[in-house]
Amino acid sequence: MQMFRRFFQSNLGWALIAGIAVGAAGTLGFLQTRVPARAEPNDERVLSAQDLELLAALDSASAKLVEKVSPSVVYLRTRMGEGSGVVYRPDGYIITNSHVVGGSKTVDVFLADGRETKGEVIADPADPLADVAVIKVPEEDLIAARFGDSFEVKPGQIAIAIGAPFGLPESVSFGHVSANGRTAPWVIGGKAYLNMIQTDAAINPGNSGGPLLNYKGEVIGINTIINTTTGVSSGVGFAIPANTVRLVADQLIANGKVLRAYLGLTPENLKPFEVEKFGVRQGAIVRNVEEGSAAAKAGIKAGDIVTEIQGRRIRGEQDLRDAMLIHKPGTSAVIKFIRNGKVQSVTAQLTGRPDLLAQVEEQTAPPPFDEPAPQPDAAAPVALGVRIRDLTTEEKAQFGSGVIVTQVEPRSPADAAGIPVGAVIQKLGEVAVTSPEQLRELISRLRPGARTTITYSVNQNGVSAKVTQTIQF
Repeated sequence: MQMFRRFFQSNLGWALIAGIAVGAAGTLGFLQTRVPARAEPNDERVLSAQDLELLAALDSASAKLVEKVSPSVVYLRTRMGEGSGVVYRPDGYIITNSHVVGGSKTVDVFLADGRETKGEVIADPADPLADVAVIKVPEEDLIAARFGDSFEVKPGQIAIAIGAPFGLPESVSFGHVSANGRTAPWVIGGKAYLNMIQTDAAINPGNSGGPLLNYKGEVIGINTIINTTTGVSSGVGFAIPANTVRLVADQLIANGKVLRAYLGLTPENLKPFEVEKFGVRQGAIVRNVEEGSAAAKAGIKAGDIVTEIQGRRIRGEQDLRDAMLIHKPGTSAVIKFIRNGKVQSVTAQLTGRPDLLAQVEEQTAPPPFDEPAPQPDAAAPVALGVRIRDLTTEEKAQFGSGVIVTQVEPRSPADAAGIPVGAVIQKLGEVAVTSPEQLRELISRLRPGARTTITYSVNQNGVSAKVTQTIQF
């Protein structure tokens, strides 16, 4: 006991006592100020109640809009692969892209309410300007979509794409109208793409033929093509304007083909400085007139601003091009235009398109894809239906790898998929194509009935578009 007393009376003992005291005080302080195991709820809102109410209303409105329009969107399965469509009329008429249906006479149609049916294809493969087809199904109780005035579409407006990307029906993507009046500088599957609506709403393989909608739920375009280097959405998609789609669809339903009158001029929308310069807010300015054309014979010149055709107001390029779908070749039309600030009027004798007139009218129709035919040997190899060559050094620098298509066999799988001469085939399925020999080897592994994807690039006027298409052998 005396030993403990002497120890605590020493300097070391006093130091130990002081340390214990400080430690006890620190422990007590820690216990009183310790961090709780669960964070206390933060009552401070990130946004004000008014802002949250506004966002909740927007969220609810978006969901209601999609719920309202989704019953009008259909999923399609064809010999070409998969795609989308939109109900045009309740008595069984559905609109899609002609490249979705390819050369098929019938397609499988999956309605939003779960019904499955067969649809008859109505398309005009001879028309070079409209990638539009109509499908007729036997059902006559469909919910038709509302179509808006695509001329009123403006950059920055909300755009909603609904379809079946990668075979996933009723997929919704939101974006904006990026631009309008776009003319794609390439031709794919024999179709030219003029005066398109550009959008950053995600459009992927399988979205083709589905609707592009505005905030009212009105169809403003039919999603058709994307500009991409990867084969999937890169935020640059294009839709055919709804006004054009309706005119083409009406002709297909009524006549089974598309008739277009031809003026022989190049129209454009007025640029902002021209609106100010000429004091004209709407109209289509003529950039070029073909020699000997209907426009030239009527006295129309470059620089004229067309404002009316046969009493129909012309607000811009889209209206003028659509007017050619309203009038038939061989008819006359009164055309009003502004020249040097004065309104003038002429009568033009409309003709047919030269590229269509040059086609042989009596052609041997290919055998329908859907007619019964002798079944091929299941073990027999298949053919893509193209002649190909290797890339040059310059082409390898541009495309990396692939093979160039030099010829496409009519009615072949490649022809049905719309692969044009000059395309650079870069992938078959997920395998990169490196040489003609390697592509032939990949094809030799496939058998009749096989379905895969093919990715190819098309380059025209310095712009490259990469397309991924489902192909069936």
